[in-house]
Amino acid sequence: MSENLRTYTKALYALDSVVRRVDDDDWDNQSPNEDWSAKETLGHVIWGVRRMANALRDQGPPAEQAEADVAGQQPAKTWSEALDDVMEALDQRGVLSKSVTTPFGEMTIDDAIGIFYSDALTHAWDIAKAAGIEPAIPEDLARKSVVMLSAAGDAIRGPGMMRDAIEVSETASDADKFIAMTGRKPSQPEGSALR
Repeated sequence: MSENLRTYTKALYALDSVVRRVDDDDWDNQSPNEDWSAKETLGHVIWGVRRMANALRDQGPPAEQAEADVAGQQPAKTWSEALDDVMEALDQRGVLSKSVTTPFGEMTIDDAIGIFYSDALTHAWDIAKAAGIEPAIPEDLARKSVVMLSAAGDAIRGPGMMRDAIEVSETASDADKFIAMTGRKPSQPEGSALR
């Protein structure tokens, strides 16, 4: 197993740990991304995971749909099925060396998952914030993401991408530094208490 595959898998299961704790009534809550609810945020990630699974199987991208439609009536179930599917697709000899076209150009699956894991972490935080639960972003992945995002510079900023980074204290946790790099203000999720 490659380091990138370990990282990608760990990030997807960090998101999974959030999704499993979201109450059914909280899926329509507004996320920190003003364009999406928690459900729409998850739909965005599900579509990306399905796209990865399709690329692994030499298939085209899934049909374009509104994010809420991708997540469906049972977002947690839809997510669980997409997660199982991409894990099955990744569990094939030689898939990591396949070439795939990404928004960042042509690269191997191994290189692509070494970038796209940060999307799952970012949106795990968004969904947790919307639902008022602890995102539990692994500090090692947060540290790795800060390095990667710093190296990308302005290439990740702009409409449809990340907002400008927010300054945080040098003593902030790695998770808070990562979230700030994505243009989000790190803070305790709203609600009376973390679950």
